[in-house]
Amino acid sequence: MTGSWLHSPPLRFGLFFGGLMLLGLLCPNYELLTLNQHLLLAANVLALNFCLGLGGQVSLAQGAFCGIGAYFSALAHGLWPEGTLVIVPAAATLAFVLAALLSLPIETLGEGFLAMATLCIGLIFTNLVLSFQTLTGGAEGMAVSLPLTFPGGFELSGDRTYFFLFFALLLLGCYTFDALRVARPGRALLACREDALAASACGIDRSRTRALAFGIGAAFSAVAGAFYGHYSGFISPRLFDLELSLKTLLFLVIGGPGRLFAPLLAVLALESVFARLHFLGDSKVLFNGLLLAAALLLKPKFEAGSLLSLFRRKP
Repeated sequence: MTGSWLHSPPLRFGLFFGGLMLLGLLCPNYELLTLNQHLLLAANVLALNFCLGLGGQVSLAQGAFCGIGAYFSALAHGLWPEGTLVIVPAAATLAFVLAALLSLPIETLGEGFLAMATLCIGLIFTNLVLSFQTLTGGAEGMAVSLPLTFPGGFELSGDRTYFFLFFALLLLGCYTFDALRVARPGRALLACREDALAASACGIDRSRTRALAFGIGAAFSAVAGAFYGHYSGFISPRLFDLELSLKTLLFLVIGGPGRLFAPLLAVLALESVFARLHFLGDSKVLFNGLLLAAALLLKPKFEAGSLLSLFRRKP
């Protein structure tokens, strides 16, 4: 029992979010933009953890779902400037339903093709944005001039305000993740991840159960994208392309799928280093891919199980 208190959920939540709050309050204004960009990535890493850490689904579609939230919110606010309280939840709902419906046929492809199928979702999203140029601005992107606005004309603006928004989103996501994995649906997801045949023998519908995790992850990514779109004031397909999905998977691999705070700490600690690699240019996607491959090869065993085993053909 010695030291078990160190692993208590309230203490871990208090240490992580207390430290994050202190960092946000003490961070100079000119560095808050970078911190908020890190929190956007952390929110997507947490979203992927629902799919991979709980359900065992390797997904490369988080960038697409993040972009769906950003574009949906930007376009919807153009029609209803004060509809933030409806538009942002609607973006999350849209992403949840879309992801859950897409997850069902993807499940029939088998584990080895799951990552490739989700990669196609990202490519389809990018092509749709480029095709509807009059709405989305195409490859040149679109300006998001309208802020998040609540009834009564209260507008959200400023780096520190959006820090608290991302902080609240991460807090909600971590609480949901922690509560889900000890609840019955979470235990069903873990059973599906560990042994699909045993889960089916217990009466668990693997496709529908994992669609829940895929949908929840997509919803959190969509909300993060909606926040960031209004915060940055500009969105384009490049912000939500394969690089974002690869980095999301990379940090989750480094921190360990199924672990709650380690991947988020990996984002905050390592992304500050990776952000200085501007000299790589478009080669950053290749760099992230090679780094992900190295992480898989050098760290094949996680507390949540081996990622490499997800790609092995089951007897």
